[in-house]
Amino acid sequence: MKRASTPRRVRPAELPFYVSSADAPAKRQILMAALELFARDGLCETSVRDIAKVAGCTNPALFKHFSSKDELADYLFERCYLELSRIVDRGMRSSKSFRVRQRAIVEAYIDALTQDPNAVLYVQDGLRRFWPRMPAATRKHSIAGRVRTLLSDGRDEGMVTREVELELLTVVWLGSVQQFARAHYFGDIKGPTDKLAVDLEGLLSRVVHT
Repeated sequence: MKRASTPRRVRPAELPFYVSSADAPAKRQILMAALELFARDGLCETSVRDIAKVAGCTNPALFKHFSSKDELADYLFERCYLELSRIVDRGMRSSKSFRVRQRAIVEAYIDALTQDPNAVLYVQDGLRRFWPRMPAATRKHSIAGRVRTLLSDGRDEGMVTREVELELLTVVWLGSVQQFARAHYFGDIKGPTDKLAVDLEGLLSRVVHT
């Protein structure tokens, strides 16, 4: 039996990143309800009626802001993906050192996971479905591409093995982080975020090291 949930009413200063202060109050509640339900129950299992009920509105009110559930799902995915991409970009700009940049990305990623786990899981689980539907401008912000660049630069420092194909290393790096996020989401991994960041970064370094 699914646990009933209602998004907490928030002041504009506390709005999650995927909600704009310019959005109508009903739209804010729709976005927060939809993301929670999509991440927890899945896109196919979530109906427009489910979203409207949790958001405290009617189906027609939802359609006032989004023409369909698919449009709402696309909108949320793009907002959440671009935020995670910005996190990776900030880490990439933090230093020229591979280990420092990798640590910055991991720390920011864990912080995002702690602050808004639904957004992180929604991106990870929806990537195959949504990525081909994203506009060209969004696809330029490829997280996989950023990680590939990080690992390529790490090779130049002698910190990343040349004995394994770079594409495979990228997949393993991302897969490790994504699996960590799922385990953290379901409470299988617990602990202070600073220690988790140190442990995860150290593990990633061992995975890709020479």
